[in-house]
Amino acid sequence: MIEFYESLSQNIKASLIVITGLIIFLSIIGHKVSKLDVRDKPKGIVFLMILLIDVLNNFIKDFYGRHWKTFAPILIAIFLYLAFANTASIFGLAAPLANIRIALSFSLIAFLTIQVSGMMVRKPWNRIKDLSSPTPLLLPLNLVSELSTPLAMGLRLFGNLLSGSVMAAVVFNLMNWTGSVVMTTILLHPVFNLGFGLIQAFVFFMLLTIFLSMAIEEPEVAA
Repeated sequence: MIEFYESLSQNIKASLIVITGLIIFLSIIGHKVSKLDVRDKPKGIVFLMILLIDVLNNFIKDFYGRHWKTFAPILIAIFLYLAFANTASIFGLAAPLANIRIALSFSLIAFLTIQVSGMMVRKPWNRIKDLSSPTPLLLPLNLVSELSTPLAMGLRLFGNLLSGSVMAAVVFNLMNWTGSVVMTTILLHPVFNLGFGLIQAFVFFMLLTIFLSMAIEEPEVAA
């Protein structure tokens, strides 16, 4: 088992560490929330997590209506993973999404989530009719669009995270050691790791929310 772990790339190791850390962190937060009395006022990180989840839930409700409780868990889980993974380099870890295989796995997750959810909510035949609209002749083009959209989402993650790592490395190597440390600490980490990382996590979450809501949306019935 140890040999298998050592054989993994730094990005995949970082991804496993992020997943393990998230499980532990969310389990602790969940335990603390379960112990709260309705009259208690949450504080610190518990308050921030409750606030974040509430904001994300309200965002999802606007798109899914009565279906929001079905899709909120997977959408929020994806967002939390991406938020932590995209900022992992702050803790000295390799950026997981800078690995093309991990980025494309999110393309696959997005594709399967959209298609399976569309078939579950709309039923398979209605989903096929949706993809054949307005004419069955467009079915092949619509299928290409359904494949290319999540693929582009994953590649966007990969490109942005990889470019951020490359730019930080270039700046670090162009400057002397002292200047590199100062520049990396003051500018590069906050901008590329926190700023761009969290933005990319939210963009992926927002795009998946929109495309998934379109897949399960029921057509309006003419009056």
